Amino acid sequence: MTRIAIFNQKGGVGKTTTTLNLAGAFHRQQHQVALLDFDPQAHLTSIYKHIGLDHHKHLFHFYQSDVPLAQLMQPVRAEMMLLSANAELMKVDSHFGRGPIILKKLNHGLNVLSETHPDTDIFIDCCPYVGVISLNAVFASDLIIIPVSSDYFSINSAVKVEKALRALEPVLKRRIERRYLLTRADKRKKMTVEVEQEMRRLFGREVLVTKISENIALAESPRIGKNVFDYDAGSPGARDYMALYFELQDVSKQLPEKAVAVA
Repeated sequence: MTRIAIFNQKGGVGKTTTTLNLAGAFHRQQHQVALLDFDPQAHLTSIYKHIGLDHHKHLFHFYQSDVPLAQLMQPVRAEMMLLSANAELMKVDSHFGRGPIILKKLNHGLNVLSETHPDTDIFIDCCPYVGVISLNAVFASDLIIIPVSSDYFSINSAVKVEKALRALEPVLKRRIERRYLLTRADKRKKMTVEVEQEMRRLFGREVLVTKISENIALAESPRIGKNVFDYDAGSPGARDYMALYFELQDVSKQLPEKAVAVA
């Protein structure tokens, strides 16, 4: 079970788009996948609202009533599951404190899930702030992907995320593995080139080679409840996310075995 969290404190950088389509790339390569919507705004969940989701099955029950994750999973297609969100997920931050038990709850829940779904890869769409929900995702993940759109304001956001992750590492007693993904890229624009150069200066090898270009298929596919591969597998957006899939196969070989989190 590979666990990847997609996180950034800045909105509009392609966080949900990356969660949806990276999972779609893994699925296209014959992986079993599960999407976890960890954002109370529930953008990822809303993409699949047309399939008749059971709105009583959502992730807040995992925190409030200890309902196992396996019981909350809903199929969105063959070998692809969704754990949905709604606005109640916001209550996690105010209701359960920040003790070690709640901070490690998702990690424990995924460990239990792995006993029955050992071959399922997990993709977590994090909420855009550092709170209990996001910390759960960070503590439970093997890799954090930080989408950074190709504009100057996003560089400042990436620096803030880097500082936040560094501050958490003494708590976890391990390095938090992360990679930065440039999104909404347009190689014809000078700003895209300058943003990439600055990102590589700041974060070096942790900036992924793959870049996600602006693409109409990426914009249109969620509107009709599909990832980009189901919408148009030959589109530039699909090619970009498949390139990301293959790059992450190489990245995974470089990652150390995940240490036990000690919060």
